[in-house]
Amino acid sequence: MLLTIYAKQTEKHQTILDQMYQLRARQFSERRGWRVVVKNGQERDHFDQQNPLYICVVSKKGKLLASLRLLPTNKPHMLSEVFPEVMGDKKIIRHHLVLESSRFCVDTEAAKFFGSEGINIVTSQLLSGLFTTANAIGIKDIISVYDIYVERVLRRAGCIFKRVGPVHKYDDLKTVAGLFNVSDNLGAEISKDINVLEKSHLDNLQPVHHIN
Repeated sequence: MLLTIYAKQTEKHQTILDQMYQLRARQFSERRGWRVVVKNGQERDHFDQQNPLYICVVSKKGKLLASLRLLPTNKPHMLSEVFPEVMGDKKIIRHHLVLESSRFCVDTEAAKFFGSEGINIVTSQLLSGLFTTANAIGIKDIISVYDIYVERVLRRAGCIFKRVGPVHKYDDLKTVAGLFNVSDNLGAEISKDINVLEKSHLDNLQPVHHIN
């Protein structure tokens, strides 16, 4: 199932949030070797203090399978503060109807089950949840920074996007920024194998101006 969680909802969703920070530590520090700060087995950064919106895929037994983070671009976000070089000579996108997606991660065990397009089903669930959630709160576009490998995964998953700047190397990884129109991706059939989006996952949401 899908959950949408604001960072300030720690009391209600502490177990899921703890699992998310732990998954991020495993995926980004241990598995991929990113230069991130891990404390007590959890990866967090100062953007997690800005009450971002998290989208999570959770099993029926309450295990976190995948997650991502959404930040408003009209406030400090990773593209503006950490990865501005991927925009080249273009201006950093700052707009209240554009959110930045970051910290996209999928549990290794959960990633072993694939659909007909060769994309693991949990990744498809998370991407579907991203665009249905963005649409529900009035977002027009999603911007994200990722490496070339992830870009290929997104393309195979059926995502529609365009690069908005040059390739730039961070920690020896070729990195780019992509812009995803929400309406285009709602009709993109990101997954033909699943129908997992329960309307209840949208009940927690507030209009975009509440993400602060």
